[in-house]
Amino acid sequence: MHTVASDGTDTLEKRIEDARKKGLDCIAITDHDKVNEGLIEKRFEAENGIEVISGAEIKSKIDGTKIEILAYFIDPEKEDFRELLEELSERRVERIKKFVQNLNSSYNFEIDVEDVLEKADGNVGRPHLAETLVDKNIVSSRREAFEDYIGESEDEYVSVDQIDAEEVIKRVHRNGGVTSLAHPGRSLDRENAEEKVRKLKKQGLDGIEVEYTYEEKRDMDSYTVNFGESKASELAEKYGLVKTGGSDCHGSRSEKYYLGRIKIPYKRVEALKNIRGRR
Repeated sequence: MHTVASDGTDTLEKRIEDARKKGLDCIAITDHDKVNEGLIEKRFEAENGIEVISGAEIKSKIDGTKIEILAYFIDPEKEDFRELLEELSERRVERIKKFVQNLNSSYNFEIDVEDVLEKADGNVGRPHLAETLVDKNIVSSRREAFEDYIGESEDEYVSVDQIDAEEVIKRVHRNGGVTSLAHPGRSLDRENAEEKVRKLKKQGLDGIEVEYTYEEKRDMDSYTVNFGESKASELAEKYGLVKTGGSDCHGSRSEKYYLGRIKIPYKRVEALKNIRGRR
């Protein structure tokens, strides 16, 4: 799940309190290309009765295919990983600059890049650009912004410059963390999914996200769902990957408030910890 450190709408503290109210025992905070600053001193410790795993969701690629790698049990103070996150953050700023340039050129919107950057407490992303379009009365909602102006099918779309998955996995492992392929049914085509997962396993991938809010995503025009949990589970079993799961919750003021929708057995957390302990 995400916080205001990337494109979520709630603070870390609210995330933890909401999880407590939902009766959850353990959560992972995985902001986009960033570890929430509040996790630095609290990493691996329970707070308010909730075990909080420090992590990040890192945009990556394999053979030109865009994917996202979930990194769990990350120590953000280790220099090697901190440098990776700083590089990713800089790439995100450059992306937004190009996005704004494209929109202003195509539609004469007169959007100021600084207005977008100021909306981000941490890493900047498309949701912050969508909020700017709402503020300027160009659209009435963030969803409309994605569907009409900044979705992947639009000519003005700018992709993130991703790092190869093998490099991301190596950096996470050197940090002492473990990795999982996020929402494979969104990132991979059904036809070549097994080929990609097999290669990622050889590169050191530890898990694959099986339980996920696929059904909610099917109702959103800006998302494509190529396959669901059954296919992801099949791949996990075939290649000996830990079955992870996540709500991809973006917060109480977002259209993706999925906290508590996805629950997995704690033994899977223990499985990730066992992998980490063997390194």
